[in-house]
This record gives sequence, C-alpha cells and structure tokens, in this order.
Amino acid sequence: MTGTVVGFDCDISIEEISEGLLVRQGDHAYIARSWQMTASVAALIEKAIACGLGCMIREDHPRRNARWPNMRGTVYLAFSPTPDLQWSLAIDTFRQARGDYGFAVFNGKYREQFLSAGIPFVFEGRNRTAGHLVVQRNDVFAALDVLECCDHSVLAMKRSPASGEGFTTEYVIQRQIMENWDQTPFADRYDIVQDEFPVDGGLTSRRIDILARGRVTGDWLVIELKRAEAKIAAVNQLESYLLALGQRDDFAYGRIDGVLVAERIPMAVKTAAINALISTYEVSWPATVVAV
Repeated sequence: MTGTVVGFDCDISIEEISEGLLVRQGDHAYIARSWQMTASVAALIEKAIACGLGCMIREDHPRRNARWPNMRGTVYLAFSPTPDLQWSLAIDTFRQARGDYGFAVFNGKYREQFLSAGIPFVFEGRNRTAGHLVVQRNDVFAALDVLECCDHSVLAMKRSPASGEGFTTEYVIQRQIMENWDQTPFADRYDIVQDEFPVDGGLTSRRIDILARGRVTGDWLVIELKRAEAKIAAVNQLESYLLALGQRDDFAYGRIDGVLVAERIPMAVKTAAINALISTYEVSWPATVVAV
C-alpha cells in the first residue's frame, strides 16, 4: 500500500510510493522504480541483510544524479557488504502487477563459490573474471546462504593508483583523464556527465568509458578508451554505442559524437574512424591527449 514504511536492520527503511520503493539508508535515498513491497520482497531484503549484505546504498551506487529527490532512481535493488566494495546482488522487478521479482544477478566474482556449493546459475560475461551469475528465483535464498560464509574481499575494486609512470590498465587512463579533464582538448566545450555510463540500461549493460556534454550546445561526447594499440573493433564498438544512444529519447537533443582515445592509433584504425565520423586521439602519461 502506498505510503507504507517498512524498517529493516542496518538503518534501512523503505517506503512504497506511486513510482516504486523509496529506499533510505542513513542520509541517502533513491527510488527503485516499479517495485512494490510484497511479502516476498520484504523477505528477500531481510535475508540479504542477515547474510551480511546490509549495504543498499554504496559510495558509487546509485550515482548522485539518480538519488532522491531526483526521480530517476534505478530499476533494481542492489546489495553489498560494505559501502566501498562492489555490489554483491542486484535484482530487477518481475514486470507484472504484483511488483515482485523473478531472477537475481550476483557478482561474477562469486563464481567459484557457487560452483563449489552447487548453486545453479547462468554465467553472462566476457571471461571468467568479468561477468554476472544469473540465478533463478527458487535458488536465490540458497545462493545468499553461500554468501553468508563467503570472503567478500573478492569484491575489492583493486583499483589503486598506478605506481610509477605508465598506463597499466584502461581504468588508469580513465582516472587520469577525468582527474585532469581541464587539461584535455575536450574541456573547453564539454563537462563530464558520468563514467561507466550504461548504454542499454539494466544489470548487464554495455558501458561508456566517459560520457560528456557540451555546456553551451547540449551536444554529447562519447569517449571510448583503449590501452596500448587500438583495434578496428574499437571503432565498431564505439559506432554501436552511438547508434544505441541515438535511439534513446533522453539523447534526442544535441549531436552525439564519438571519440576513440588510445596510446597508439594505427593508420588502419584511423581510416576506419574517419569513415565512421569518429575522432581519434592518442594519450600519453600522465594525461596528455593529442588529436591524430
């Protein structure tokens, strides 16, 4: 019933409103859109908290522009053991009138634990260390039992600043560019909107490395980063992002331009990018970005 507030451990309270569930924890809140506080949803939340996943609002989730009173919110509830670790469990609504849930998605870093415990799942991801474990509704509580005895340190971001000079990962390139944005050739026109911006929405969305927007024109800039030498596949990847964004209502105003940034842009990749109307830049340590 709309207006009902349910309290949980870990300073969590959830109010059912017309848009969904207003999740509060500490001084922060967000709307989980289209959710209802059914008995099974309440049981799921209580079980997750009892298994050590008492953090529903992390340091970077939801992002600040999706938190209350912004109505944007999210389409799912997410749980983690602490504010600074990656998410453990994210679950979307089962899109029927009862507002309940169907399957759950667990962090792919639990794969070995689930295999050892015999938890059935479908693995969705590029490799063994980057993906999601999709667990059917009937197995969600058994999966949570596994997490109760799990070493959650596997969820550590492990994204410490690079020691010495040089880009050890694409993440380091991303951090260096964002932290030194005013030194890039994009800063005169664009402001950063978000890193890891979801292209498709949902739990397994493709993500844009850096999304920026023109402060005067409202144009969009989609930046794809590659460590070492860029491949033609990166151009194709960026093209697919631009096409997907062009079909979204929230990108209906302003141009959408793509930029490929890598340590090295070979001529074949540059030619492919020119044909796709994508700009190319080379980056050198620590954050020197030059058009090529």
